[in-house]
Amino acid sequence: MEKEEIYSRRSEELEALLAYYGNDLSSTLAPSPVPSAQNTDTENDVSLDGPWFLRIRHRSDDTEKNESNSSNHGIPTLEIRLPASYPLGVHPPTPILHNIMMNPQSKQIFLKELIDMYDGFEVGILWGERCREELFSSDSTNNYIDNIEGSDAVNAENDNVDESRNDASLRTFIPSTTKFSQPIRHFPTAVIEDQSYRRVMVHTPPFHPPRSGSSEIMIAHVCSVHCKEHVQWALAELLFNDKKVARASHNMFAYRFTKDGVLVSDNDDDGEKGSGAKLASLLQLSRVDNVLVVVSRWFGGIHLGPARFKHIASVGRDGLVLAGFLTDGSQR
Repeated sequence: MEKEEIYSRRSEELEALLAYYGNDLSSTLAPSPVPSAQNTDTENDVSLDGPWFLRIRHRSDDTEKNESNSSNHGIPTLEIRLPASYPLGVHPPTPILHNIMMNPQSKQIFLKELIDMYDGFEVGILWGERCREELFSSDSTNNYIDNIEGSDAVNAENDNVDESRNDASLRTFIPSTTKFSQPIRHFPTAVIEDQSYRRVMVHTPPFHPPRSGSSEIMIAHVCSVHCKEHVQWALAELLFNDKKVARASHNMFAYRFTKDGVLVSDNDDDGEKGSGAKLASLLQLSRVDNVLVVVSRWFGGIHLGPARFKHIASVGRDGLVLAGFLTDGSQR
C-alpha cells in the first residue's frame, strides 16, 4: 500500500510539474525533443523513479521556451534524484545544479537550503521556483549562466539582466504539496517589506471538528484592513513567517473594506472549493467592515462533507469575536 501511495503521489506531482514547466521538465540533462502532432506526451518520457530535470528560466522567457529546441543548451537546470521512499519518507531528494556558475561555498549553502525545505511533502515546484528566485532576483544574473553560445543567447542574457529588477519585485509562495490544489501566490516585495502596511493579527485557539481525523484542526487569523496592500501584507506575513500556516492544507480567506466611499471585497478558496464564499457571506451577514479573516485548515484524513463549511464559518466568526469585530452577535 505504501508503494502504491508513493507512486500515486509522484504521478500527481509529475502532472503538476508538467502543467507548470511544460517541456522544461525532462528525464535527461539533454534538451527534450520539440513536441510534434505525433508526440505530445512529455509526461510519459519522465520516469516516476526519476531523476527529474527542470530547466530554470527567467519568467520573461516562459512564453518562448517551447519555440526553439536549440535554446535549451546550457540553460540552468535543477536535477532532482529521488530516494525510494519519496515523498513519504524522511530522506529528502538530492538536488544537483547544472550549467550554473556559483561560488562553491554559496552553492553548498543553497543546496542545503533546498534539502532543508523537505518535510515529507512534494518539493519539485518548491525547489524549481526557489532556484528561479535565486538565479534571477538580482543584477548578478549573468554570473549564474554558463555555456550559452551565440549572439542571440547573449542578447537574451542581457535582457534577463534588465528585467531581473522586475522579477525581484515579487516574492513567490509555493505550497508545500500539490495534493490540496492550492495556488502559487505572488506578493509585491515593496508591499510586504513596507512596515507602514503592518497589521496586528489575532489568532483563535485550535479547533478540532467533531468526527474528524485526529490531526484535523482549524484556526482563524483576523486583522483590520483598509486597502489591498494591508491584505497582501497580512497574507504574506502568515505564509512566509508562520511555518505551520504555510503547511496548512488550505488557507481560505475573505476581506472587505470601504475606501473613498466604495466597498471593496473579495475571497479565495485556496483549494477548498466554496469556502471563500462562505467566509465572504459571514462578513456580509455580520455587517463587519475593514477586516480580513483567514481560516487555516489542516486536513485530518477524514472527509467532513458539507459540515466542513459550518466549521469554517464558525471558526471565522470566533476570530471576529476575539478580534473585537463582533460582540455578542453584533458588529463592533
